Amino acid sequence: MRLHGKRGPMEVPSDLSQAKFRRRSRRALGAVLVCSAFLSGCSGAGLPPVFGAVFGLEGAEVAPFTVGTVPEPTPSAGDRVLGLAASSPGQCIYLRSDNRRFRATCPEGYKP
Repeated sequence: MRLHGKRGPMEVPSDLSQAKFRRRSRRALGAVLVCSAFLSGCSGAGLPPVFGAVFGLEGAEVAPFTVGTVPEPTPSAGDRVLGLAASSPGQCIYLRSDNRRFRATCPEGYKP
């Protein structure tokens, strides 16, 4: 095998290129084995419902769908007003003590 280096053409022993090839093929084989070992555990038996929903695994547990609506949040005594909601006139953004934000009607007389 001939390569061109800084000093011109040079001969590379074929043993070196074969060693590189063997190293690369071993790494690739190792990666394939690790991936197949990981995926072999995903048979679907006893997995949480998210595996069926996200990865499409058959046989994963099924979570029943619940019909209903999420209740509108209402401000309580511990909530504080952060400011006006930009996309909803007459509504404010509130901050709860657990650092959750929600949108609700501004208190009477609120001026930013």
